[in-house]
Order: sequence, then C-alpha cells, then structure tokens
Amino acid sequence: MGAPSLIHVPGRAPSTKDTLRPLASEIQQEASTRSSETSSSSTNSRCSSPSPEDASPPPHSITLDKSQAIIFKVGLLGDQYWRWVHEADPGHPRFFAPDWAEALTKTPWWIVPLIWAPLFSLCTYLACLSLQPQETTSLMLVGVAGWQLLEYLIHRFLFHHTSTSYWGITLHFLFHGCHHKYPNDKLRLVFPPLPASLLVGLVYLCLNAVLSAPRALAAFSGAGFAYVAYDCLHYAMHNGRWLPAGPLRDLRTQHVRHHKEHTHSYGISSSFFDLVFNTSSKSLLHQVGWA
Repeated sequence: MGAPSLIHVPGRAPSTKDTLRPLASEIQQEASTRSSETSSSSTNSRCSSPSPEDASPPPHSITLDKSQAIIFKVGLLGDQYWRWVHEADPGHPRFFAPDWAEALTKTPWWIVPLIWAPLFSLCTYLACLSLQPQETTSLMLVGVAGWQLLEYLIHRFLFHHTSTSYWGITLHFLFHGCHHKYPNDKLRLVFPPLPASLLVGLVYLCLNAVLSAPRALAAFSGAGFAYVAYDCLHYAMHNGRWLPAGPLRDLRTQHVRHHKEHTHSYGISSSFFDLVFNTSSKSLLHQVGWA
C-alpha cells in the first residue's frame, strides 16, 4: 500500500480568528501586498507565453497537515521546504505523536526567568564577594555584549544555515524553522530549559577557561541576564503590542522585517551587530545616516 501524500492544497481560507493573530498577519499582509504588485504583469506574461510551469500550484498552496506529527515529515519536502517554511502560518502545529515528547517542545515564557534569574543572581552575588563593585559591573557589561554577539552569530549562521539533506532540514525546522513558519505559536517562542542549559553550560565553561572564577561568574551573570532579557523580549515582540515607543518598538519593527525577508536583522535584543556586520535593513541604515 502506497504512503499517503504529505503535501496537499488546502481547500479553505484562513478563519477570521487566524487573521487576528498579531505577527503572522503582518507578515502575510506584506506578502499579499507584494504579490498584488506583480500580479498584473505576471498574468499578462502567462497569457502571452504559456508554459508548463503554469500548471504548477501557487507557492502558498504547499503545506503539511499540522494536526498530525510533522517533525519527521518536513525533511521530505526537499528543496520546497525553504519556500514553505518562510510562508507564515497562524496555526499551532503538532511536532511529535507521543504526548510526552510533544510537551518537551513547549515552554511558557515565564519559565525562562523563573529558572534562570535565581541562578544568575547567585552568580552575581558570588562574584561580588571577591571583586570590587566597579569590576563586577564592568565584567557584567562585557557579558551582555558577549551574549548579543553570540545571539547574532547563532541566529545568522546556525539558525539560517541552508541544508538540502533530510536530517539537515528536520533539525532546522526543529530549532528555528518552526518559528518562521508558525510565528504565533506562543509556547515555542523561548528556548526550552534542556537545550538552553547546554548553551548556558558551554558559555560558563568557556569563560571559566580564560578568566579567574570570580571574574568568570561576573561575566557569566551578565551574559545570563542578557539571555533572559532576550527571550522575554522576543516573546513580547510576537505577542504584545504594548511595547513602548522608542528602542523596543524599533527592535520589534526590525524583527518583523526579518520574518518577512529573513536575510537581515538577525539581532533580537540589539541591532548593534547588524550594523557592525552590515546586515541591518536598508531603512535602518538610512535612519542612522550610514546609507
């Protein structure tokens, strides 16, 4: 018996409830605007010179049944995955069939400060026992800057690495692709504790290898608090229109642009390294007079 088809053309438009969701609706609106701008010329071109490609389904018709476990199916999309994953869907997919495995992929935002803030506060206290307040503060600021650089590098070179293999696509979707496909999935907007603990542990080991124990704790706590701020801010960008006007609202604007185009604006908690490495959006470069 043949395997059922994994790709199908949906037969209904998104519901009103779907279109009211905050970030995905903005991304879809931008895509619709761009599509309408080119629809006239595209239609004329097809009428004057028809080709076999005209019979292909439109790009936005490619989807998976998100009510079924999809984590091991996305890799079967092959090259089509990279088009599919950047077409925002307001839904909430199921990753794994077993309930226990599915639960491990979901993390409420408040888990992040609940678990990590006490640890980083303890590290700050221990550092202060051996260091002067000025040195502790300076090292914590170094840690903040270090996290922002690490955040940028991970997002740009790891989370946006393009793979064509089955497992490469599967891992991309698991760690980041799912976020671009389903940007309003509230329980998958922050790092789950297990993968976060691996990153946190690696950062501490690296700092402890090059700095004395108190100095490593100070820099580590600064990086840790920056990570907590990053995760909470990222959640707010997707689920809160209450961000105050100013730098935080500007960061959200940059992040929305990243979801729409995904080739720039890799910084979440800061645009600094986007400016340093020339990956900021063109509009932002004009705002600061650099372009």
